[in-house]
Amino acid sequence: MVRELSAKFHEIVRVLRSACILAFALAYTAFYSIFPSATFPVSSDASFVWVLLVLAVASVLGGMETGNLQEAVLSAIVALPLGFAVVVLLVFSPAFAGLYFLEPSVVPFFVARYSFLVLALSLPINLAGAVAGQFLRDRFRGGRFADRLGG
Repeated sequence: MVRELSAKFHEIVRVLRSACILAFALAYTAFYSIFPSATFPVSSDASFVWVLLVLAVASVLGGMETGNLQEAVLSAIVALPLGFAVVVLLVFSPAFAGLYFLEPSVVPFFVARYSFLVLALSLPINLAGAVAGQFLRDRFRGGRFADRLGG
């Protein structure tokens, strides 16, 4: 009983660790797509290639972090609301210093409207990156990839 709970706890921790990697990448790219001059690399327009690169690298790293493909898919799904919450806090952060560019009640809708493309692209990229991350992890470990697909 204790062993089962411990294994389940470790599985949840692995999913949340991977989801945090994906969520922070999603939040950064969503914030970058809205305010490209306030992030790195500074530019007047957001670079679609940079957004894809950041999401793809984070999704492969997140896929390598999880124990199996089922956990990787779960972390990709959990990362969407978590990343959206982080980007809303990033957009709302100037209000903590007393600068109100938007009414606080419209910030989530503003973020959803202007970063919709990044939010929509993140799930398929995270799922593809999860498969690639699992493949790379097994390639370096020397295990069979087909054994890890089932759990």
